[in-house]
Amino acid sequence: MRFASRVLVAVLGGYAFAWGVVAAGTALMYAAGMGFHDAEFLSSLLGVLALLVALLWAFAVRREWLAWVVLPGGGTVLAGVASLVQALLA
Repeated sequence: MRFASRVLVAVLGGYAFAWGVVAAGTALMYAAGMGFHDAEFLSSLLGVLALLVALLWAFAVRREWLAWVVLPGGGTVLAGVASLVQALLA
């Protein structure tokens, strides 16, 4: 059961974290003056790396609850940052 939980947090939490990285990265780079499509492309590349790191970290961390807090929580915070930046740009 613990292995299934680790797989679940690695896949779902890692996806949420990577999505947050892409959203926040795109918004912040666009706000800094980079073209939207360039910012989106660079953030997507960073998102792939973030997903890989999140997947590996979810299995390497000793305390499983920490992965359940950090990955979805970090993705939520990053998505909030992206929403805030987008609201300030509008």
